[in-house]
Amino acid sequence: MKNFNHIMKSILLISTFAFATPQLYGESKGIIVVSKDVNIEKLTKDELERIFLGKTTIWDNGKRIQIGLSTADNDKTKNFFKNYIGKTQRRFKKYWLKLVFAGYGTAPKLFKDCSKTINYTKNKEGVISFVTTQNLEDIEGIKILTIDGKKYF
Repeated sequence: MKNFNHIMKSILLISTFAFATPQLYGESKGIIVVSKDVNIEKLTKDELERIFLGKTTIWDNGKRIQIGLSTADNDKTKNFFKNYIGKTQRRFKKYWLKLVFAGYGTAPKLFKDCSKTINYTKNKEGVISFVTTQNLEDIEGIKILTIDGKKYF
């Protein structure tokens, strides 16, 4: 009976890993990407927050910073807003509405899915975007930034 229980536990453990592995490899990654004309490779969390809140508006090369975001509501996006911007996605939108109506900025471009955000980043100059993707080949032609040493969120 002891051996039977041990064998059953082993089978259960192996099957758990077998079913969980595809999910681990298929999981989307949250990343910060910039247009290929932006001459940076890394940012700090504070620099990223300042950019996404419109407090830093010009890149070092003198070009205006443009922000692209997907409105896809998922855990990676929620985590990004909470941990890197310090606001929920809803509060972020309200924050930008106030800035725009007060005449202090140009609102981020919002897209319904990440593929449109990626295309916007590829085709415009000076763009920084947060996107989620499972397939990193989708982002060819743009650069992934590291934030405080992390490439993926």
